[in-house]
Amino acid sequence: MNKIVDWRAYVDSQVSAQYVSPLMPKAGETVTLSIRIPSESPVTDSFLVAFVLGRTIRFQLRRDSNVTGEQERKTSYWRASLRMPNIDGLYWWFELKADDTILYYAAAGFLNYSPAIRDCFRLEADLQVPDWIPGGVCYQIFPDRFRKGDPSVGVRPGEYEFDGAKPQVLGWNEKPLEFAQGRCLDFYNGDLRGIADSVEHFVAMGVSVLYLNPIGVSRTIHRYDCCDFFHVDEKLGGDQALIELIEVMHEHGIKVVVDISINHTGTDHPWFLAAQKNPQGPEAAYYYKNEDGSFAYWEGVPTLPQLNYGSMGLRELMYRGENSVMRKFLKPPFNQDGWRLDVADVVGRRGEDQFCHEIWREVRTAVKETKPQAYLVAEDWVDASSHLQGDEWDAAMNYYGSSRPIRRWVGETDRFQLPGWGHYPVPGSYFSGIDLADALDRQLRTLPAQLLFQQFNLIDSHDTPRLHNNHLVYDWDVYRGAVMLLYMLPGIPNVYYGDEIGLDGEIGSVEASRYPMQWNEGDWRREYWELYRRLGELKRSEPALAYGAWKILHADRTSLVFARYDGERAVVLLLNKSARLRTLRFNASALIPAQAVRWSDGTRVDVSPNGEISVGLAARESEILLLRQL
Repeated sequence: MNKIVDWRAYVDSQVSAQYVSPLMPKAGETVTLSIRIPSESPVTDSFLVAFVLGRTIRFQLRRDSNVTGEQERKTSYWRASLRMPNIDGLYWWFELKADDTILYYAAAGFLNYSPAIRDCFRLEADLQVPDWIPGGVCYQIFPDRFRKGDPSVGVRPGEYEFDGAKPQVLGWNEKPLEFAQGRCLDFYNGDLRGIADSVEHFVAMGVSVLYLNPIGVSRTIHRYDCCDFFHVDEKLGGDQALIELIEVMHEHGIKVVVDISINHTGTDHPWFLAAQKNPQGPEAAYYYKNEDGSFAYWEGVPTLPQLNYGSMGLRELMYRGENSVMRKFLKPPFNQDGWRLDVADVVGRRGEDQFCHEIWREVRTAVKETKPQAYLVAEDWVDASSHLQGDEWDAAMNYYGSSRPIRRWVGETDRFQLPGWGHYPVPGSYFSGIDLADALDRQLRTLPAQLLFQQFNLIDSHDTPRLHNNHLVYDWDVYRGAVMLLYMLPGIPNVYYGDEIGLDGEIGSVEASRYPMQWNEGDWRREYWELYRRLGELKRSEPALAYGAWKILHADRTSLVFARYDGERAVVLLLNKSARLRTLRFNASALIPAQAVRWSDGTRVDVSPNGEISVGLAARESEILLLRQL
């Protein structure tokens, strides 16, 4: 090792299970913080400097004597222990004395000056987050389009009229209708029993969490137009069907998270009907009105009147009260495991009313009081860090840090640069590996590190065209690499139903991304199934993909090397879209690699004494390496 130049590449610390113990401390608990320093470095003295209750305190680092053998010859862990403060969180950096120079090492890496707070490592006390999200795999289901299990339930053609149309029932092999033809009333009559009947499919994929789009009483196929928050739609099987579904999933170790929109109701909700009938009644206070006295609607959609959380009575019904909606389904006999929060960034916002943060802090308190391990994941398409500080959401649907940059890498224009709702993603100036590295790095460093392991990563959803259906940019090999990256990111990957079989669909509308699931395995694209199945197996079996640290090892115009590691093993993605055969060379010295094998076929990959790795890749081929660390 070159002591002057190279030794810093071996220095490492993060807020991860490898370096912080316990990773989720309680206030007043002793926490041990560590840094890894190469044994042959010129470091002669080392300290941890912490901000504690408004002042800095220096702690002498002590070498961990439990590290022995070959690892000790290469590297050492230096640690300090201190008591976790009960307020303000804990911020720290390391000071290393080397060659008569003081070096500062913080979350931002090596610095030549005392770090600012934003550059420091950060730890929060008493975070209530579910321990079943890291290392898991989530599967999203749009209930009407997934599977028919109970022939006795479902809508009947023409059963009612809503929004100027009547329900239609389509055959399972028919295409969904566009909005102008179907008015979101084109049912396939998938139900909750059909989901329960599919449990072996989920197990085969390594799924640990189901996310169900709304299931409350409603008129449309999407069910965001809720008519009764307190009961499950009878068209799906009703309350008992949900109870039985969750029982089946729990027996197989699978949690269930359900979508809810507390931002609005449907126009057929009894509250709204009462508000229209009696402007002086209590329900009238539940809704916003425009200056002309007309009711206000979310995004101007005339079937979705916006709820007004200036009403304390509404807050009591939705989440404060012991028998409120958001508490009820977390308790027996339902035992739901969490909530997905629709249009969460606009809830409580209208004009001078800006209740959004206040509402979500109150919701979190209510939900965690009822079920401390419940998961709160919110819809937000941009940087959601203001809501992700440990006192509101556990996670955001990570469009900002996964879907949007990944789709740019594949070749789409970012949806925010497109007209309308962005449902026709034309090709654009695609991301290079350097661009993608920058986008990932920015988002990963924006959030409190403990919450990275809770993030909800995705490529597709019910609100986006399926990436593999975009014929304008699709390439199987590039898509395969994009899915690999989804499973590598800190947090939990979300698979939108049907992606695992290459489900048909089109671009241009949300309706085109909601084709019915196909259960004839002869129609499946087997390469998709094998990819998602094997990645699910990898995600569930590699501890480094749960609470492991992350690092970008290399980026160039057509490649990115992204690693997760935990001190014993590392999982390294070689993401590549070069149009030519290439040899990808990178330095993995920060991982202290001892040996490496290719995930695709188990063949051995040489690792030089200095941590240099070279891998031959076919055109547009991506690969995962499994590394054993010293």
